[in-house]
Parts: sequence; structure tokens; C-alpha cells
Amino acid sequence: MEGLDIYDWSRLVFITFIISLIVISIILLVQRKRNNIVNGFAISVISIISIIVSGINLIITGYIADELNLAGDAISSYLFLVILGLSILNSFIYFKKKPRNIST
Repeated sequence: MEGLDIYDWSRLVFITFIISLIVISIILLVQRKRNNIVNGFAISVISIISIIVSGINLIITGYIADELNLAGDAISSYLFLVILGLSILNSFIYFKKKPRNIST
């Protein structure tokens, strides 16, 4: 398989998480208060898992690049930062749109 670099394989993981987090953002923005498709627990778990797996992927890619004497990959770092930002944004959107039950 000539032409595929180590970074191409690791970027697939990053891109998959970015697409899934964007889909969740769209769902959060269009869902109505009565029709809850996702809840806070799901948002939190998906965000934490995507951050952890992407961070591990970034670290392992760095180790592999170091062992093979390759140059670093700045794009993977930017993709990780996008995943981190989308995870924080999803949590913020959910808890901002969450109806507050004020009992007196």
C-alpha cells in the first residue's frame, strides 16, 4: 500500500470523532425541549471518550513518528484541538438549552 502514511491512518480516527461530534451538535441545536434525543449523560460520556481516545491516538502517533524518524504532524494536533473544542461546545450547548425546573 504505497502512498499511505502513518498520519493518514490516525487522521481517520480524528475525522470520525469530528464528524460524530458535529452530528451531535446539530442534534442538540435542532432538538425541541419536549423531544429529548440525547441526554446530559450521553453528551458527557461521548465527549470524554472522544477526548481520551483522540489524546491516546495523538500520543501513539508521536511515538511511532519518533521510532520511524519521521517529522511531527501538526495537523493531528489541530484535529485534536478541534475535538476538544467540539466536546466542550456540545456540553455547553446541552446545559445551556436544558430547561431549569425551579420548585418553590
